Amino acid sequence: MRSVWSAIAFVVFIILITLVYKLPAKLIYQKFSSASSIELVGISGSIWSGHVDSIITPQLTLSQFSWQLSVWPLLIGDVDVQWKLEDPALQLQGEASLSDEELSLIHIKGFSDLVELGTRLPAQDFLLAGVIDIDIPQVEFKQSELINVTGLVKWESAQLLSPANIRFGDFKADLSNSAGKLLANLSDTGGPVSLRGAFSLSTWRSYDYTLEIAVRDTSVPGLLEGFNQLGQHNDNGVVTLQGNGVLF
Repeated sequence: MRSVWSAIAFVVFIILITLVYKLPAKLIYQKFSSASSIELVGISGSIWSGHVDSIITPQLTLSQFSWQLSVWPLLIGDVDVQWKLEDPALQLQGEASLSDEELSLIHIKGFSDLVELGTRLPAQDFLLAGVIDIDIPQVEFKQSELINVTGLVKWESAQLLSPANIRFGDFKADLSNSAGKLLANLSDTGGPVSLRGAFSLSTWRSYDYTLEIAVRDTSVPGLLEGFNQLGQHNDNGVVTLQGNGVLF
């Protein structure tokens, strides 16, 4: 009798696994979509292996996303997923692993066409050109906090399609192309802090900057104290900051 019940239990288990394996991804999305601002269009396949035609967010729409969920890690409480995004503006592939409270994104590779991406984004003050090459072996999160990232992001054929002006508070940056670099000429609009300088970024991620900073209005609480922390100023009350390095 025990062998009979064992056989029945095994059959029931196989049926349940089969039902879960065949569970449509669209059904799961419909169950939880009301709590998200992201809309998925054209969902096909199952929760184990599926495809989405379009991912629509308030800022950007991307297409052709697919995934493959590994079954065996689930037996020890882990989740491993291989995923791929094949949109003309952004092509990425990699793996995601969820264990306890840690999320790891590994073997992320791909590229982004900035011209194509720029046509998808809301209206911008300027447009960038070139291709961003992405090679990130690992990104680690713990309880939604980024704790580690290693990799390389390279901007090839970097170009600003047209000169542009960006304002942030009392400061502004005039952007342009110069000798194969992106150049930002920095200045102020007459506020309590005087700013003059330049920042340049090369296609190989190297940057350098020179800034001249002074205080016009010493009556602003805490401003002069913060300014004095920047370093030694000259006879005209100007602090010069210089530096260089490599992004990422």
